Amino acid sequence: MGIPPCGRKKKSNEPHSVAAPKNWQSILKQFLEKSGLRSTEPRDRVAAIAMSRKTHFDIQSLIKGVSAEHPEISPATVYRSVKTLCEAGLLTETLQGSGGVALYEASSGGHHDHVVCTDCGEIFEFHNEDLEKAQEKAVHAMGFREVRHQHVVYANCLELEKLNS
Repeated sequence: MGIPPCGRKKKSNEPHSVAAPKNWQSILKQFLEKSGLRSTEPRDRVAAIAMSRKTHFDIQSLIKGVSAEHPEISPATVYRSVKTLCEAGLLTETLQGSGGVALYEASSGGHHDHVVCTDCGEIFEFHNEDLEKAQEKAVHAMGFREVRHQHVVYANCLELEKLNS
């Protein structure tokens, strides 16, 4: 359990990382077959690196990681592979980082929301059933049926404020 640069320690009940489904290879294989796509070694390599990530990541950091292990794989292949992994339900674009850069994480199957520390950029995950019910009620009252949502709170770290006061 690491300490972010702002000094805030994650609590024991907070998720610490994202984890890919254990059977992600078979999920990808089934998706490719169903979509009429063939399995390729470069896509499989990109998928293996992306699915091994334990934290949220942007596509540029994935490209760097792929290039370090497989310099023959182009950035375009990484972009296409991420799109395919999202379509297969293995990756989720979860929020926007600084400058509007998309951040991804492995789809764990369980919904959660995010708090982004504006002091250090660390991402904290949470789930609150009362919040989910309130969102559902509000959407229904407006005459909609939710398809999906992203809830992101950008917040200053109270621990850092205590240290600085």
